[in-house]
Amino acid sequence: MKKVILAFILGLSLSAIGVVAISLCNAKDIEYKPSDTTWDIDTVEDALNDLYKVKGSNTNDSCNNVAKPKIDTEGKLIPIILSDDGKTTVVSKNDANWYNYCEKKWANAIILKDNVDPQKYPVGYQFGEDDEDDIESYFVWIPKYKYKLWNVNVNGINSTGALKQRHTIDVVFDTTNTIEENGVSCVTPMESGNIGECSNGEYMTHPAFISFGVDGFWVGKFETGHKNAANAAQAQVSSNDSSLIVVKPNVYSWRYNTVGNMFEAAYNYERDLDSHLMKNTEWGAVAYLSHSIYGINNEVNINNNSSFKTGYSAIPDNYQGTYPGISGDGSKYNTEWNTENGFLASTTGNITGVYDMSGGAWEYMASYRSGTYGSSGFNNATLEKKYDADYYDLYNSSSAITTNQYMILGDATGEIGPFKLFKDSDNGERYHNSWYGDDSYFVELANPWFRRSGSYIAGVLAGQFCFLDCTGGVDIYSGSRLVLAGVNKHPTT
Repeated sequence: MKKVILAFILGLSLSAIGVVAISLCNAKDIEYKPSDTTWDIDTVEDALNDLYKVKGSNTNDSCNNVAKPKIDTEGKLIPIILSDDGKTTVVSKNDANWYNYCEKKWANAIILKDNVDPQKYPVGYQFGEDDEDDIESYFVWIPKYKYKLWNVNVNGINSTGALKQRHTIDVVFDTTNTIEENGVSCVTPMESGNIGECSNGEYMTHPAFISFGVDGFWVGKFETGHKNAANAAQAQVSSNDSSLIVVKPNVYSWRYNTVGNMFEAAYNYERDLDSHLMKNTEWGAVAYLSHSIYGINNEVNINNNSSFKTGYSAIPDNYQGTYPGISGDGSKYNTEWNTENGFLASTTGNITGVYDMSGGAWEYMASYRSGTYGSSGFNNATLEKKYDADYYDLYNSSSAITTNQYMILGDATGEIGPFKLFKDSDNGERYHNSWYGDDSYFVELANPWFRRSGSYIAGVLAGQFCFLDCTGGVDIYSGSRLVLAGVNKHPTT
C-alpha cells in the first residue's frame, strides 16, 4: 500500500505534464489524465478512489457501472433468467444472477397477458409448457453507455479503393452524460448531418439514452409478432390494434402494415412503460453493443425462415455469402432460438441476447426524411404535431440514397462506411457497407422511411448494420420492433 501511495504522490508531482501511469494492486497499468477527473480531493484516500473511477472509465472493465434494469412498480415487467433450452424462471430484480454484461449475459424480462395474475408466478417459479402461453412478450435491457467514435467524417462512396475493416466497438457503461472536452469526450449533437464538436477517438454518450433521459431501455427480444396468426399469411394485417402484439419466439412476424399503424400500435401497447416503435438510434445502440466485448462481437446469424417465424437461425450449410441467400422453413434450413446454432442469431451469441436483427422480416423504424411521409399514412398533422419528437428520428430534408453524411451519430448508418457499389450474384448492383457488406441505402424523396435487418432471403445484404430506404407503406416483407423507454413522462395522446 505504501508503494501505491508513493507512486501516486510521485504521479501528482508529474501531473503538470498531463499524464501519469501507475501500477495498481491488480498490476494493470492505466493512463491517468488530470482532465479525466474533477480533482475534488482532500486526502490521499480520496485521490486513490478518484483514480479507481478513472480506471473504470478508461478501460472496458466498466461492468460496475452497468445501469440497473428498470422494473415498473406495477409489476408488468417481470425479471427472468433463461436457461439454454429456453426455460423461463422468475427471479428477483435484486438477484445477482439475473445479468452480467461482462459475461455477455444481458438482462431479460417478460410481460404477461392482460388476463394473467402476476401472483401466479412468484420468484423462483419455472414456467412449464402449459405456462408459456401466459407470456405475451420478451424484452432485453440495453444499459446506458458511451462509445469511442471512429468515423465522424463520413467519406461517402468508395468506388475504387478497398473498404475499411470492421472493429470491436469500444463501449463503456456509464450512467452520466459525456461533456465537451477536447480529445476526451463530446456531447451528442443528436441531429442529422451534424457532428457537433465530436472527433474520432473521443467518447460520446449514445443518443438513444439522451432523448428520453433514461439509464437504459428495454427492446423487444424478437420482431413484433401477430398474436392470432396461425400462419404467415394471417400475420399480414394492416391495423393499429395494439392488442394484436406479441413478442415471442416461433410466432409469425406481423407484416403488411403501414409505418403509421405500426407506430400507433407500438405507442399504445404499454403507455405506462412508454412503449414505442423502435427508432434508428435505438437500433444503433443495440447493434453497437452487439459488436463490443459485451456482445457477440461479430455479425449475427441471419434468420432465413421463409415463413417469417421469429427467433430462427440459418444452419451453417445454408450459404449466405451472396444475394439471395439460401432460405426455407424446416430443419434443413434453420433451427430455433434455444439451440447452439440458434444462439448465433443472438446479439450475445447466447440465449440472453436480442434476436431477428438479421433477416426474418425487414423492420420499419420510426425514422424518416423531414417533411416526407411517403405511404406511411402520416402527415404533418398526425406525426410532428401529435407526438413528441422523442418518438422519432428526423433526417435532413435533402437526404438521398448516398448522403450518408446525414447520419445521426450512433444510428449505425454513416459510421459503418465507406460504402461501395458492386454486383451481387443476381447481377444486381447495390450499395454495401464496409463492415459485412450489408445493404446500405439512405432515405430519399421517394423512399423516406428507414428499415433495418433485411429479409429472410437477403443473404449477404442482411445484418444488424443493414439499412434501406422504403415508402413506409404495406409490404409483405416488412415488420417492426418494440421499445420500452420505461418512464411514463409522456401522457397518452
